[in-house]
Amino acid sequence: MSMSVKPGERVGVVGENGSGKSTLLRLLAGVERADDGEVTLADDIGYLRQTLDLPPDHTVQQAVDAALAGLRAMERRIRELESALTDDVMAEYGELLTAYELRGGYEADARVDKAFHGLGLSHVGRDRPLSSLSGGERARLGLACVLAAAPRVLLLDEPTNHLDESALTWLEARLREHRGAVVVVSHDRVFLDRVATAVLEVEHGAITRFGGGYTGFLAAKAAARARWEQSYAAWCEEVRQVRDYAATTAHRVAAGRLMRDNNKMAYDRNAGRVQSSVASRVRNAHERLRRLEADPVPRPPAPLRFHGTFTPTPEPPSIVDTTPTLTPEPLHAVDTTPTTAPELPDTPHTGNATPSTTAPAQAPNAAPESAQGRQPGTRSDTTREPGPIHEPVSGRAPGARRAPDAGREPGVGHRHVGHQRAGHGHAAGHAARHGRARARVLVELRDVRVGDRLHVPSLTLEAGDRLLVRGANGAGKSTLLQTLAEHAQVRVGHLPQEVTFDPDLTVLDAYNHNHSYADERRAALLSTGLFKPRTLDQKVGTLSVGQRRRLALARLLAQEYDLLLLDEPTNHLSPVLAEELEQALDDYRGGLVVVSHDRALIRRFRGTEITLAGGRIC
Repeated sequence: MSMSVKPGERVGVVGENGSGKSTLLRLLAGVERADDGEVTLADDIGYLRQTLDLPPDHTVQQAVDAALAGLRAMERRIRELESALTDDVMAEYGELLTAYELRGGYEADARVDKAFHGLGLSHVGRDRPLSSLSGGERARLGLACVLAAAPRVLLLDEPTNHLDESALTWLEARLREHRGAVVVVSHDRVFLDRVATAVLEVEHGAITRFGGGYTGFLAAKAAARARWEQSYAAWCEEVRQVRDYAATTAHRVAAGRLMRDNNKMAYDRNAGRVQSSVASRVRNAHERLRRLEADPVPRPPAPLRFHGTFTPTPEPPSIVDTTPTLTPEPLHAVDTTPTTAPELPDTPHTGNATPSTTAPAQAPNAAPESAQGRQPGTRSDTTREPGPIHEPVSGRAPGARRAPDAGREPGVGHRHVGHQRAGHGHAAGHAARHGRARARVLVELRDVRVGDRLHVPSLTLEAGDRLLVRGANGAGKSTLLQTLAEHAQVRVGHLPQEVTFDPDLTVLDAYNHNHSYADERRAALLSTGLFKPRTLDQKVGTLSVGQRRRLALARLLAQEYDLLLLDEPTNHLSPVLAEELEQALDDYRGGLVVVSHDRALIRRFRGTEITLAGGRIC
C-alpha cells in the first residue's frame, strides 16, 4: 500500500474491524515497523491509542506532564540558557525560543484546562490516581493530554468513544481548527462528515483514498455499486446472446440451395464448405461462451433486508385511545435469493436491473471490489445522491433518505410512551382513528418491575410502531428490551449488545438457521454480503468484535419477525454497513424498538422517541 497525508489535511480512516486501521496508525506513529517498504514520519506526532498506556498508580497530573514532556524539556532548557546567557549560546537560545513559541508552549497549561472542560473532566482532581478513574474518564483524559500537547500531526484511534454530545461538538470544533495534519480512525459517521476532508478505506490489506470528505466517500461507493450492477447486467446479456447464437443463428448460415441433377459434384463440394463454416462458427461461439463463464462478473449481494409481515387484527371500534400512531407502508420487493455464483437470465437484461440481478464494473480510481464483497453506496432499487449527514434529511440515505413514515396516514392510536417526532400530524391521527380497526398488539407492559433496574407503568407496542429508546449508561435500556422480548405475543428478533457463541464452532455452523445442508447455509450466508467465503470455516473464537456482530446480524436476517428489538445495532460496524443497516430498518414493516447512541441513526429515525433515566420512562 502507498499513502501520504499533507499538512492541513484531516483524514478519516474507515473499514471493518480487524481490517488494519489501528495497525496503520501504529505505523504512522512509528510504534510499529513495516516488514517492507519505507515510512517517513513527522518529527512532532501526537498518538492517541484506544487505551491510556500509563501505570495505574500515576496521577492525573503525571499523565498531563507525560503528554507535555517535550514542551517541559524545552522550557527547562530555555531557563538554563537564560541563567547564563552568553554569545556562545545565543543562537541555541533563539532557535529554542522560536520553536517553543511555535509549539504554543506558553499556552500549554491553558490548553489543558480547556481540554478538561470541553471533554467533561473539570470535576477530576489533578492528584487523583488513574486507577480511581472510570474507563470513560481515562479515555477522555488521554485525548485531553494529546490535544493539549498540540503536536503538528494528530493520530487518533477512536477518539469519539465515551464522549457525550457536548464533548463531541467541542472535539469536532477543536480538530477543524487544528493547523497541522489529522489522521483519525472512527465509526462515528456524523463526526467523519463534520471533520474529515478525505477518507481512507482499509480493506483486504489495501488502502483506497476518497476525496470530498465522508459525503464524497459515500458518493464514490454509490457510483462503484452502480458500475458493478451495470457490468453484471452486460455480462448476463452477452452470455444470453452467445448462447442463442450458438444454438440457432450459427446453424442457419447454409445457403440452402436445391441440388440439381447436373450439379451433384459442385453441390457436394460447396456443401462441404458450408458445413465447415457452420462448424467453425459454432466452435467460436462455444469458445466465447466458455471464456465468459470462466471469468464471470460476480453477482452483487442483495441489500440487507429484515423479514417479517403481519395482518392487523380487527377489534371493536369502541376501543379508542388518545395518541396517534403510524400505519406501515407497503414493502418494496427485493430479491434476496441466496447465491454463491452469478445466475444467467432466461430473458435479456437491461441496465436498469435491480441490485439483486445487476452489477457495476470497476473503473479507474474506483474502490476495489470482491466476489462476495459489499459496496453499499446504494442500498435499494434506486440510485441516491448522498449528502451531508448533519443536514435535515427527507429522502433516502445517504443524504436523501426516505423516511419510513413518509406518506403514511396516521391510524388508530394507543398509549405510546414518549413524544411523536415533528412532522407526524396529531389532528390527522385523531380524525383517522374513529373509522379504522385497532392495530394488532405486539407487546403490552402494565406495571412491570425488574428489581430496582426498571419500572414500566404502561407501554404498548402495536403493529408498525417504531420506538427509539435513549438514555445514559445504566438507565435500564437493555433491561427494557429484554423485558419486551419476554412479554411479546409475536415472533421477536432480539439483538443484544453482547451475543455469545460457542468459540469452537465455525462461522458456518454458528449461523445454522433454517438450512439443513451446509451448501444451503453457505449460499444463504454469502448472499448477505456480511462474510467472505474464506471466513466461513473460521472458528468463531478467532473473530473480531465486529465480525461477531456481523454474525449475530446475519442470524437475525435469516428469520421472519413481527417485532425487532435492537440494542446498539450499529456498534462495531463500519460506516458503510451501518448505512445499509439503516436502510434495511427503513424498509422493515414490523414493529421496531431501537436503543442507540448513534447520532446519525438518531437524527434519521422517524417514529416515537422515549428517554429512560433511573429505570423509568421520562
